[in-house]
Amino acid sequence: MLTPDSSVIKDSLCAVSRQLGFSGCRVARAEKSPHAEKLFQWLERGWHAGMEWMALSPERRTDPAEVLPGCRSVICLSYDYDSPGRRPEGEGSICLYAHGKDYHGILEEKLADLQELLSIYGGKQRGYVDSGPVMERDHAEACGLGWRGKSGLIVRRKGGSRFFIATLLTTLELEPDAPVSNGCGSCRRCAALCPTGAIMENGQVDAGRCLSYWTIEHRGAIPEEIRPLIGTRLYGCDTCVTVCPWNGKPLPDVDERFRMSRLLASIPLRGLLSLDAGGFAALFRNSPLKRLKREGLLRNGCVVLGNAGTPDDIDFLKALYGESPLVEEHASWAVERILRRHGRHASSSGARD
Repeated sequence: MLTPDSSVIKDSLCAVSRQLGFSGCRVARAEKSPHAEKLFQWLERGWHAGMEWMALSPERRTDPAEVLPGCRSVICLSYDYDSPGRRPEGEGSICLYAHGKDYHGILEEKLADLQELLSIYGGKQRGYVDSGPVMERDHAEACGLGWRGKSGLIVRRKGGSRFFIATLLTTLELEPDAPVSNGCGSCRRCAALCPTGAIMENGQVDAGRCLSYWTIEHRGAIPEEIRPLIGTRLYGCDTCVTVCPWNGKPLPDVDERFRMSRLLASIPLRGLLSLDAGGFAALFRNSPLKRLKREGLLRNGCVVLGNAGTPDDIDFLKALYGESPLVEEHASWAVERILRRHGRHASSSGARD
């Protein structure tokens, strides 16, 4: 039974969310996920790769009431991002969502404002930005924030999939919104053009094949069979985003904090890889790339040079051998790749034995 003021609460919530810059605000019932079995199957197949935290208490993840006792509604919010900036061709691409500032802190502050608002009406809340035991895409699909694309991403007719999802669990009972029709139709571009075939049936992704997993989440050595497929991707992979027809038009009036800085758009790859610990911390202090840490950036950069570098890069790569065993492994591999591509005569000293 809805409280007498539920429509007023929801109207106020949506109005304030727009003032905070959210492009969408919709409500789902706090029910167990209808896709819980898909999550369990995904885990059983090992498609979570090394993300072991996904296998911790998956039943809790599928039920909002297990996260917030008394939860009655799940508020789903979209916050758009887009960026015209690009790094020079071959110098290490960065996926679109990571062009600017780290979205977690920015959106968490906005969620705090909404939590304070709902507290006035007597609600208890918990907010998450891509970091809690909440199946935010399931809830976003249920309330019509978008539909589940074949890539597994939530897609909208206006703006495609270029948005962050923030979720707010609340004990307030709010009128739920209806889902929207799926707009993918027979299109399979994302699955067909995925460089590793990571997009499986029913919008599920095998993280063990996904280049975003290997270049962002994974902390150790990247398997040799994956390295050539990374191409010139330095951080993440945007293929399923860029090939989607719904992402064809630029988004106007997005938050400038998510656009790429002039420095990051212009600095060459070897310049990035030459940063010392202090330089790395200064450049990426408020960036998603800080998750990589300097060693991860060097690892990924060596792979990019191995795939696109020239003999002029060999001495630079050899100078990285002393950084760490992980970096040395990838730098040595990169030298070998360049020598095979350009011939052994490309370097008088040859590759490291």
